[in-house]
Amino acid sequence: MKNFSAIVAGAATAALVVTATAPAFAGTATATLEVTASIDASCTISATPVAFGAYNPTAATAHYASGNVTIGCVKGSAPTVALSGGQNQGATTIERSMKHATSADLLPYSLFKPSATAPNTACANTEADAWGSDVAERFSPSGVTLNGAVYHVCGKIAAGQDVSAGAYSDVVTATVEF
Repeated sequence: MKNFSAIVAGAATAALVVTATAPAFAGTATATLEVTASIDASCTISATPVAFGAYNPTAATAHYASGNVTIGCVKGSAPTVALSGGQNQGATTIERSMKHATSADLLPYSLFKPSATAPNTACANTEADAWGSDVAERFSPSGVTLNGAVYHVCGKIAAGQDVSAGAYSDVVTATVEF
């Protein structure tokens, strides 16, 4: 019991010391602290190739392939995606051309927007809306997220192209504006 009394007395003394040393306030005042940030609209873009593979000029039907652009944007950005006409002479956004690796031959092809603006809309091989760089030819994707959403680029080589055997290529620039 003696130890218990000593503990209680010690605690009471400590409480008295803490109370006696605490400062006395005459009043209080408050202020608000504003916290702000700004976020600019921004987007990123990456692309995978439209790889047609082997094209048979004697086939009676067109040859199709698809590639992708991946768009990631901050909420509130309003992206549109443009595709250039490519790097070969005479190309337009309606009819681009792949150039033969060693000759002057050009293999015409077209790139189209997918049939819907939602991410991952597959190419149906019936698309007719050319994807280019003019305002009316740009693609306005829906469902874009910060982490990126995938949109298909639908490619077509018309049947019956009279071109030389060999490898053909072109480079198209994809640009996102927001």
